Amino acid sequence: MQKLILPFVSGFLAALFFRESTYALLHAAGLIDATGFSTTPFLPLGIPEFIANALWSAVFAVLMAWLLRVAPDNRAPWIGALVFGGIVLTAVSAFVIDPARGIWPAGNMLPRLAPSFIANAIWGWGALVFMRAFMARGEAR
Repeated sequence: MQKLILPFVSGFLAALFFRESTYALLHAAGLIDATGFSTTPFLPLGIPEFIANALWSAVFAVLMAWLLRVAPDNRAPWIGALVFGGIVLTAVSAFVIDPARGIWPAGNMLPRLAPSFIANAIWGWGALVFMRAFMARGEAR
């Protein structure tokens, strides 16, 4: 259960509590136009974008837990989680999801990718926070 369900739930919660909140804070600071918790329908499913992002993040949290070997007896790979979230989720968004939605990578992508990198890196850290919290709680039982 700790290898699949806990990382999945951790990634989902981290997307809601960490990544979307980071987008909201960046918007409140006037650094980006997009706000967190976008209710724009995610095509073709029609569910709100923030729920679709949270579901995809949950899948990637399972991959992150496996690659970084997150376990109660191992030290927490904090830097690895930041790098995984920032690079992998941003790359998948820019080069897989956006082209599937008709948004092609072109020109100077730094202004568009920098906020995503920051929010996704915070997501990686947050997912690890939740994983470690859930694993520690599971050990106490």
